[in-house]
Amino acid sequence: MNGFLNVLKPVGATASDVVVRLKYILHEKKIGHLGTLDPGASGVLPVAVGQGTKLFAYLTNKVKVYRAFFTFGKTTDTLDSYGLLTGSCDVVPTAYQLQQVLARFVGEQQQVPPVYSAISVGGVRSYKLVRQGETVQLKPRTITVYDISLVEQRSQDTFVVDISCSGGTYIRSLARDIAECCGTVGYMSALIRLSSGCFDIDNALTLEEIEAQKEQCLLDIQYPLADVPLLQVDDALYDRLSNGGRIRTSHFDGYKKIYCRGEFFGLGSSNGGLLKLDYYLKNAYRDTLGTD
Repeated sequence: MNGFLNVLKPVGATASDVVVRLKYILHEKKIGHLGTLDPGASGVLPVAVGQGTKLFAYLTNKVKVYRAFFTFGKTTDTLDSYGLLTGSCDVVPTAYQLQQVLARFVGEQQQVPPVYSAISVGGVRSYKLVRQGETVQLKPRTITVYDISLVEQRSQDTFVVDISCSGGTYIRSLARDIAECCGTVGYMSALIRLSSGCFDIDNALTLEEIEAQKEQCLLDIQYPLADVPLLQVDDALYDRLSNGGRIRTSHFDGYKKIYCRGEFFGLGSSNGGLLKLDYYLKNAYRDTLGTD
């Protein structure tokens, strides 16, 4: 089995829980998720199956879209609703004030991740060190917020915000930083991932639906590569391509889907006038150029 699953992760389950369940459902050992979601979050969780796992590095930095619930006037140690209350403030922004502040967060910026995160510090997860009573200081990371907009005010202190951002963005940290700009404290009270790259919540499936349909739910291994241009290698070079031989090519930027004799080989790049197969997927998928 080779391809992808667009899973609708429920609240309460970790991304790893989902992978374990899928391994049992599909009787497949080689399965991995493409970007974790906190247990308290729900929504789109792309999962690679079989040879699809080879594309992990290519897919993890895709644009993510979230619907977040930000609650102001109090905060927690984990910056979400599962943590312990660590501070409060009488100040709660108005919808207008929040809109003005949100505009400041569009663009590339430095963000400090929450200490309760899975980031490795000296080989140990940050959240484990914090729970052991150690003080953790995480370095800022470069992220990009492409768009952030107020959807509605849900209650006196809670607002719903839609966020389009780069991979590696912590929405909990955004809640903290936005609250600080509003002169108060805050936390992320709920989160739904609406999309991750080409994986959208509109066609995401629950674990129960996947269990009922099994491999029929599997998306083609080329599903997340629809926007990648195609490069057809001359049929006479099939054996050389199969055996990793040197094949000359004109320079091109980024990746291209590599085909030869109607067979999809994987993703390749141009390296000093030679074709380099960065993601070798031969025999994982067979198709004809006419149906690509």
